[in-house]
Amino acid sequence: MELMSPSVVRCKVCHIRKVPVENSFTYDVDYLLLDEPALKNIHETRLFSFGKPNLISLYPSDHSLVREGGIDEIFQLAREMGIKGCERILLLTHPRYWGYTFNPVSFWLVFNYHGGLRAVFAEVHNTFGDRHTYLCTGPNGADIESETCTSSRKDFHVSPFFDIEGNYRFHFLVTKYRIAIKILYKDNNSGGLATSIVGDRKTFSDTELVKALFRHPFGAIRMNGLIRWQAIKLWRKGVRYRPRPEPPSNDITR
Repeated sequence: MELMSPSVVRCKVCHIRKVPVENSFTYDVDYLLLDEPALKNIHETRLFSFGKPNLISLYPSDHSLVREGGIDEIFQLAREMGIKGCERILLLTHPRYWGYTFNPVSFWLVFNYHGGLRAVFAEVHNTFGDRHTYLCTGPNGADIESETCTSSRKDFHVSPFFDIEGNYRFHFLVTKYRIAIKILYKDNNSGGLATSIVGDRKTFSDTELVKALFRHPFGAIRMNGLIRWQAIKLWRKGVRYRPRPEPPSNDITR
């Protein structure tokens, strides 16, 4: 398998929270890592389609960054942000199962021709239907390496059990065999959340998609339900609920 090959990624998603109460969980989630041809609808499988119904599918409207001009909008955004050397794109996302979508976070991975990770657009969705994107880049325009830590201030309401304050720190590892993304959120009161998405890449094929369907036949419905179950657990532990504020006026936080 090559670095840019489309893949099914068998991930473990882990959340760890220690303040003001301890709460942690680990769930198995199957992601798709899609290359430009898949996103441009050049190749499909029998079970997966881009932009039209299938058992597993993905639509441009699922991602606010490509609602109008398609994948080329990512390149345009990168140019507008002053990022140079952007030549290839992979999208790490959770697709629609049976036509239903809910995707807490997707990652647009922007590479140069040599396989260097130039930038990452982390597109975040909350359960209220809002979307926001964080742009991650290396220091002084350098590639994002496995040891690189990028930082962004928190501008978007995700969990109703955290205020909009503090910062995110992102770590990315993308190889031909494995994906590892770690996000550390710290608020201004010694609290926060550690999140990781880690998994092995498998060849993008009907065989692997069937396995994914058997592992988690309810897909995003299951994911949405698990998020709400964790929210109930936090509420029962006495963590204060924050009502949804208006989304930020800016679409992208750098």
